[in-house]
This record gives sequence, structure tokens and C-alpha cells, in this order.
Amino acid sequence: MNKHLDNFDVFPWNENFETGIQQVDDQHKTLVLMLNQLTDALVHDNPVELSRIFDELAVYAKYHFDSEEAIWASKFGDDRWLALHCETHESFLPKVLELKAEQGDKPLRVILEHVVKFLIRWLAFHIIDSDKRMAHVIHYMDAGCDFETAKLRADEEMSGSARVLIDTVLNMYDGLSSRTLELMRERVERKKAEAQLREANRLLEEQAVTDQLTGLFNRRHFDEVFEQELRRAKREQRVLSYIMLDIDHFKKLNDHYGHLQGDIALKKVGEILIEICRRPGDYAFRLGGEEFSVLVADQGEQCGVEFAERIRAAIESSGIPNIQSPVSDKMTTSIGLLSKIPEADCSMDRYLKIADTRLYAAKQQGRNCVVAHD
Repeated sequence: MNKHLDNFDVFPWNENFETGIQQVDDQHKTLVLMLNQLTDALVHDNPVELSRIFDELAVYAKYHFDSEEAIWASKFGDDRWLALHCETHESFLPKVLELKAEQGDKPLRVILEHVVKFLIRWLAFHIIDSDKRMAHVIHYMDAGCDFETAKLRADEEMSGSARVLIDTVLNMYDGLSSRTLELMRERVERKKAEAQLREANRLLEEQAVTDQLTGLFNRRHFDEVFEQELRRAKREQRVLSYIMLDIDHFKKLNDHYGHLQGDIALKKVGEILIEICRRPGDYAFRLGGEEFSVLVADQGEQCGVEFAERIRAAIESSGIPNIQSPVSDKMTTSIGLLSKIPEADCSMDRYLKIADTRLYAAKQQGRNCVVAHD
């Protein structure tokens, strides 16, 4: 049963509800559909949708009653059966309002659940007992019976064993609607729990590969991504650029301004790298301490140099103070870059070694610069 729960209706339509009068049956199906929509909004605890559907249901019920009464009136005239039928229609909305009022200050969900169950039983009973009785009269008259004979035959058809069957069906619908509401609510709660679990797993996976201070990828994820992009660059013969950078004289910044300001500086570098590395093939990492790196796929060699220079300039322009640095009174960075189409035997270690050598060269050349060649 749970396997098909997505297709459950709290009020399933059945051919036994059909009166044989197309217009009446179509309108009954619409009412049943709206009841099921109301139940769905109830189960999903959607008060805006509940209010909207409930209002539409009230308007459509009035339209249906008027249409149906016109059909009965064409055959029944001023007969008492029609008068009683119209009285039932007139009592419908007041009964619903009375039922809501009886629930007092209970939560809206509880109130509407009582109303929905009432609507299901009322509509099922009204169709099976009253509408079908009226329809039988019309069918017998169309078959050649006079009005009184048609009424007698309709009464006979709706009494005895048929009456027992009607009561049985209504009791079954009562139980079915209550159980289906419970199952639908359980399903919604289960889906919520599954969504929460997926989100928790996503966060755990994200935390496993993310540096918590800067929001960049961490060293653990670095090795996996680098090997993946290196294989792809070899296979497709595309340029893979690797940028290695250090914050210049970060220890002086940390010692002079304190660890809090040091963390602010690291976070700022993270923000800059995230802002610049926006393409799907751009990856930014914090390898540890003040050491960062960037992997850029599918860009030309000159683009790699321009990319590294954008990073250097953005960090220098960030305005983070480092007055103790002999390079500048603002935070700067030194960058080593290797940008090339990797050969078949080129390894990640070779990329790292060359970039590290060029980073060292950038520091030897006075820092706050990019070295892209030996």
C-alpha cells in the first residue's frame, strides 16, 4: 500500500457514484477533486492553500446545487422530493460553518480535518442516497413510466438490500478517509524527515571537503580534485593552470594585530578567491596556515597568468593592514604559477614542485608579484 501512496485520494471516485446524468456526474467529480485537493493542502499544513481551496469549494458547491436543482425541476416540478432535496442543499453551508464553530479555539488543521471528514460523508451520502434516487426517477420516466410509478420504482431500488449497501459503503468511506488522512500525513512527515536527512548528509559532505574558516576547499579535497582535473587535461589536451600563493609576512600581521585580525585576513583572501573563481572549472583551496592554491581548467597559458595577476591585485587592494611588512603597509601575496598542457607522464607532484619553486622565486624577487616562468 505504501508503494502507491502518492496516488491515494482521501475520497476516491467510484462508478457507483454515477447517476447516469452527465452534467451532474461531471460536477460531482469536480467536487470530489476539490475535496482531495483540500485534503492534500491539509496534510501539507498549507493554510494559504487551504483557505483558497475551501473558498473555491464553497462557490462551486453553490453553482452545482443551482445547476442540479434546475435539472431536477424540469421533471419534478413542485413535488415534495425536490423541495426536500433543495432544503438539503440550503443546509449544507450553514452546517459546515456550524461545525467549524463547534471546534472552538482548536488549531485550524484540526478544525478543517473535522470539516473535510464531514464533507466527504455528506457528499457521498447525498450522491448515493438522494441524487441517485432523483436520477432513477428521471431514467424511469425516460423509459416510459409515469411520474408516480417512476418514484415508486426509484424508492424500491433504493430500499432493502440497497439501503444496507449504502450504509455499508458510507461506513467504509468514513474509515477509509480517516485512515488515508493518517497515511498521507505519515508520508508527508516521512518526506520531511528524508529531506532533513539529505540536507544533513549534504552539510556533512560539504564540511568534509571545506575549510571552516575561509569556506574554501580543504587539503583533503585538493588531492582528489587535482588528480581528476589532471587526468582530464591530459585526455583532452587542454591547459591546466596551478596557482600557489602565500600571504606575505603573515606572521608579522598575526603577531602585531593578533590572531583575530589574522583570521579576518585569511577570511578576506577566501572571499576574494571565491569571487574570482566563479567558473565551473575554477577551484580554490586553503592548504593550511597562510598557504592557498587555485586550480584553473580549460584556460590558455596567458589566461592563467592574467588569472593569477587578478588574484594578486585584488588581495593588495583589499586594504587589510600589515604595517610590519617590509613589502607594503597592506596585506600582499606572492604567487607561483605553472600553466601548461600536461604531458602523459606529468604528475601532480611535478606541478606542485614547479609552482613551489616559482613561489620561492616570487619571494626572492621582493614578494607581491607573480612568477609564471623559470
